[in-house]
Amino acid sequence: MTNTIAKRRRGTALEDAILDAAWKELEARGYSDLTFQAVADRAGTSRAVLYRRWPTKASIASAAIARHIQLNPVTVPDLGNFRDEMCLLLRRFSDRAPPRLLGIIFEMNQDMAAESTSFMDERFQDFPMKDVIERAIARGDIVKDRLTRRVVRLPFSLVVHEVVVTAKQISDEAIADILDQTFLPLVTSARPARPK
Repeated sequence: MTNTIAKRRRGTALEDAILDAAWKELEARGYSDLTFQAVADRAGTSRAVLYRRWPTKASIASAAIARHIQLNPVTVPDLGNFRDEMCLLLRRFSDRAPPRLLGIIFEMNQDMAAESTSFMDERFQDFPMKDVIERAIARGDIVKDRLTRRVVRLPFSLVVHEVVVTAKQISDEAIADILDQTFLPLVTSARPARPK
């Protein structure tokens, strides 16, 4: 009995083990077939422990996705210009978010909406675009005042839309089109400033 107590996980270690198990279940079964029992079995704990922390399937699934994103950050080096850095960022983002994962996120939308939460909340805001944007502002590549939350989310939303609609990885050409035809005209000085 002493050995069992010594090996018992608590706090962060237990939560991490549960979220890792939830992520593996999402990868294996998808969101629709995700169950608390399967996550508990994989994590070596009980459903009651899960329910105390995450009362719904959407809450544990979104927490598992947020942890996966934090453990697998997308990094982009300084390439000297905003467009090249954004092309690389969107390519790496897309490679890390294959059609199956994005399908899981879409499956979750109804449940998340019922809980008044979304993938735009604070858990998902530690975004790799921050460094890219700061460098671009410092170089004068983009206009800071044009970077509203909606504009900043736009290229990622369009990539997600393309992947979900086609059920394929997005091409480099499509990424370039998203940037050149939609995003860059909104944030560069070539466009007249919108009146306030």
